Amino acid sequence: MSDNKGTINVSRLTKTKIVCTLGPASSSFDVLEKMLLAGMDVVRLNFSHGAHEDHKKLFDTVRQLSQKHDHQLSIICDIQGPKIRTGKMVAPFQVNVGDRIDVTPKQVMGTKECIQIKYETLLEDLKIGDTIFINDGIIKLVVVEKKESALGCTVEAGGMISNHKGCNIPSGQLSVNVITPKDREDLKFIASLNPEWVASSFIGSAQDVLKVKSALKEFGNENIKVISKIERPSALQLLDEIIEVTDAIMVARGDLGVEIDTWDVPIAQKSMCSKCNAAGKPVIVATQMLESMTSAPRPTRAEASDVFNAVLDGADAVMLSGETSVGQYPVEAVRIMDKIVEAAEKHLPKRDPTQYLSQHAALTETVALGSYEMALNFVKTKFSGKILVVTGPPSGYVGRMVSKFRPPLAIISVTDDLRTALELNLVWGVRSCYEQSLKDIQDHEVRNAEAVKRAVEKGFLTENDHVLIVARSDLGKHVGACSSLYNVKEILDKSKKK
Repeated sequence: MSDNKGTINVSRLTKTKIVCTLGPASSSFDVLEKMLLAGMDVVRLNFSHGAHEDHKKLFDTVRQLSQKHDHQLSIICDIQGPKIRTGKMVAPFQVNVGDRIDVTPKQVMGTKECIQIKYETLLEDLKIGDTIFINDGIIKLVVVEKKESALGCTVEAGGMISNHKGCNIPSGQLSVNVITPKDREDLKFIASLNPEWVASSFIGSAQDVLKVKSALKEFGNENIKVISKIERPSALQLLDEIIEVTDAIMVARGDLGVEIDTWDVPIAQKSMCSKCNAAGKPVIVATQMLESMTSAPRPTRAEASDVFNAVLDGADAVMLSGETSVGQYPVEAVRIMDKIVEAAEKHLPKRDPTQYLSQHAALTETVALGSYEMALNFVKTKFSGKILVVTGPPSGYVGRMVSKFRPPLAIISVTDDLRTALELNLVWGVRSCYEQSLKDIQDHEVRNAEAVKRAVEKGFLTENDHVLIVARSDLGKHVGACSSLYNVKEILDKSKKK
């Protein structure tokens, strides 16, 4: 990932990106830089924990590090979303299979006979036969009776019940508000920080996504992109409409693995990856990827297989959570994940591009498909080359369209817009080259030549490369003139003569 000088070697980067959750184990500049050099592409700030001033300090540290390394590091701010929890107990207690226990939304001190679940419309939203999971799915209750102020439940899986344990209610149409009062305060603060991405928990419909976008707009920032975390069965049922309006998807397997049967999670993951790929929108696979590395220096074989298969499924990015936020080996976790990703990418199957065309295919997607076909010919003719996307107006759309077909060549996006460059750090196969000087160049041929020159100077291209340029044309207003094959050295020689 890095050279001996402690800088990113952009010619050797993997195509699947790595997202790292930050915390006490990864809050210093030195550790973060080691993680970046080991393979980290995007950081995640978890707003379920920590004060705003702590997040601001960490945010500024990440920005400083990213600037030092040519803007190769981007930021996700992850808001908590609605959380359903148990109330307080007289004392922790054990429930066993076959026990009966009541649950109520009213404030009571919990006993073996009755506990509070902090969800106002519990009685209205649940029916007989619905399931309640407590403490990460360890305890399973089934509703067998509806009373005036409580639900009578039978214990189907036992365990210890104590204060403020998380609850999951997969069945029943829950009337939770996606944006809680805490989320609104966090979104207001996040809007002022101006990260590339906001991840929103428990998205259940397209309307939920629009609520998050509306809140960001209300707080003065329409530029931040929204990642919808898919954690509920209802979200899977409405996945197509969610993908239509969201900017990215996170396969949040923690809560999802409680709310649906564990054995259904892999096929749900594959479905989400496939649909996001076809839409040209980033998809992140998250939760317990290298969980054992929270306390061990090496992952299990099963974890290695999990990361490997997520790459084969088509993930744009794979994510580390506790491994890097509170784990003992944050840098090593990134380094090992990068190695697994690198190994998996050697076995990526060749795609049938017709299986990944969107329902609204337009000019740019057609050009991207043409780029994919030309990239295949690069490989057949054994040219050393890359795809160079030279973007015009602020947008990562062209880069995402080229990426979705998974071409066999590296994709370099040269852009004069810093936000576009940072957003693309989450997209499979795309490496961003931010070059502000392109703003002043109106002639597209000159702009393309300058983009090649700058990409060479920053190590993205070499003089011996051939390059396939996807850029705007002087002949029309629309993005998407797919240039033919260029020799980098010839472009550089021609520029010198001018």
